[in-house]
Amino acid sequence: MIARFVCVPILTGLISSTATAAPVGPLKATEPWRLDYAATQCTAAREYGESADPIGFAIRPAPNGSSYELLVGRKRKGPGFAEELEGSVDFGTGPIKAWVLHYGAKKSKVAVHQFRIDASAMAQARNASAIALHMKGGPDLMFELNSMPALLKGLDECTENLRHYWNSDPAGASRIATFAKGDVRSVFSSTDYPWEALTRHQQGTVQFLLLIDEKGQVAACHVLSASGVPALDAMGCQVIQTRARFKPALDSAGKPIRSSYVTPPVMWRMM
Repeated sequence: MIARFVCVPILTGLISSTATAAPVGPLKATEPWRLDYAATQCTAAREYGESADPIGFAIRPAPNGSSYELLVGRKRKGPGFAEELEGSVDFGTGPIKAWVLHYGAKKSKVAVHQFRIDASAMAQARNASAIALHMKGGPDLMFELNSMPALLKGLDECTENLRHYWNSDPAGASRIATFAKGDVRSVFSSTDYPWEALTRHQQGTVQFLLLIDEKGQVAACHVLSASGVPALDAMGCQVIQTRARFKPALDSAGKPIRSSYVTPPVMWRMM
């Protein structure tokens, strides 16, 4: 079993509904990093700002380590439909363009801004003392960073552990005699097209990395090759996790085992 060293809610109950002004300097952390080794994802998170009015910041790598999500959570109502914003991420070496997905986590009543960057961009964080996040139409945010070499090493180790748990590393893959089978493209309908993308006349092609459990259910969905339109990517994962079912992978004895699955390209096109 994969070790779960920390079991804490991520980006829940983070700040009050009163918006804060953009800080002059980096926001200071109010707690150490919390590294969560969960069954389907690895996450490092902590809170910043005033203790009475904190902002949550989290770093979440994809299970294969190819990309990272940077998430900012605030305790207030998010948009009814996910919206896209132009944005950027800066570790002190210049802005990295990144579309931002803004959505509301209904269960926890938290508004989340999600940035996604690739692993080569995230490597800049290793020597960074702060990160600046910009989003069009919203306040710029800057968070102090510390202990980044150790934190990134911990996330790398967690990702390796995760890959082994889902039989995605070489040792695990050797246990699979029959790979998981399913058809994700058949689960989509025209009504799934995100309203935000429709109004912008956005199209795109995306591929997903799925974690398939022993029952053939999609335990997790991660963007492997982004479409460039976050709303399409997020909706794709939502549809697949809700509707897709697989024949699970089997070992040499014919016993169902956990596995990962790379989907064929999913094309979003307006007719």
